[in-house]
Amino acid sequence: MASAPEEYRLSLPDTLLGGSYQRSEDAPPSSEDDAPMGPSSTAAGKLTRVTAQYEKGSAGTREILMVTGAYGRFTTPHDRSRTALLSGASAPSEVQAPVPPKDITPAGSDITVSCQVLTRPGDGDVRVDMPMCAWSDGNTMALVALVNPDGPQPAPESIDLDRLAAMTLQVRSEARQPAAG
Repeated sequence: MASAPEEYRLSLPDTLLGGSYQRSEDAPPSSEDDAPMGPSSTAAGKLTRVTAQYEKGSAGTREILMVTGAYGRFTTPHDRSRTALLSGASAPSEVQAPVPPKDITPAGSDITVSCQVLTRPGDGDVRVDMPMCAWSDGNTMALVALVNPDGPQPAPESIDLDRLAAMTLQVRSEARQPAAG
């Protein structure tokens, strides 16, 4: 399935989610390069990749929002592209998926995202949960992960993936821009 010509690109702004998340100064700078993302069967040619990290809150209540995406011409159906993004995130051997991928279509939307919760060991006996959702459409795809590094970790099964799915669609609406000319 080949997509139509590139109609959109991803551009990660200095703030996301209505300005509530600010680009993190501690993170590597946002990148835009021509590195392939995901399996080579996903794209017709090279994809342009974008990544950025954002923060909200202060010590004890801080949330980190990570966005990794790509745009270009896709050849893989959207559901398989979303699955490939989530599979790539769970590839390291120390990562577990206590909440496996599931499709969510937020209320009022006709766009489906796929979400899961990954868990990886942190310092000492601390566990770090990484809920994440992925979207894929005509020629944009991205993985959005939300981490609470400072607070207690809730049970992975109690993480509100519906909330993150809605946030993911808002990130999509703020980052997806018409392609130039």
